Amino acid sequence: MSSRGDGADRSTARGSGSPTRVQLPAPLPTNDAIEWTGQRYGLKPYLDQPVLDQHGLETAGTDEVDEVAAVAPTLIEALDDPDRFVVAHVLLTRLSRVSHETFPGWNGLAVELAVDGTSWVDPAQRAGLSRRWRAWLDTDPHPAELPAELSPDQGSGIP
Repeated sequence: MSSRGDGADRSTARGSGSPTRVQLPAPLPTNDAIEWTGQRYGLKPYLDQPVLDQHGLETAGTDEVDEVAAVAPTLIEALDDPDRFVVAHVLLTRLSRVSHETFPGWNGLAVELAVDGTSWVDPAQRAGLSRRWRAWLDTDPHPAELPAELSPDQGSGIP
């Protein structure tokens, strides 16, 4: 990983030596940068447009597996942060293009929407999301969807 002093992650794609097109803001935005809406087809997260534009995340989702693998460890680490885990999960889902449900949860994330448009996500979900994303990252090739949640005592099944 290299840095130009502006705080943005300039990871390189594995084996290519060239910079990735996807640049993560450093630090990641906090969870309140995500606005959740309930739509006909389920939950939909919106990330602040300036964050998307500034870091090349507008076209989030890439066919370049190495680009996703290059930024995934940083995002998976952010799943442990109660103030940033929702942003990390949304970005991992978008960048990896995993198939996912949008109702009653969003890719395994339970989101409570209030009538006034506010939302709440229980931070206790962090550990389960982290285990699932670590299992996804450690599987080659990466699965088309996020692996099912295992109970903490079952472990990930990955050494």
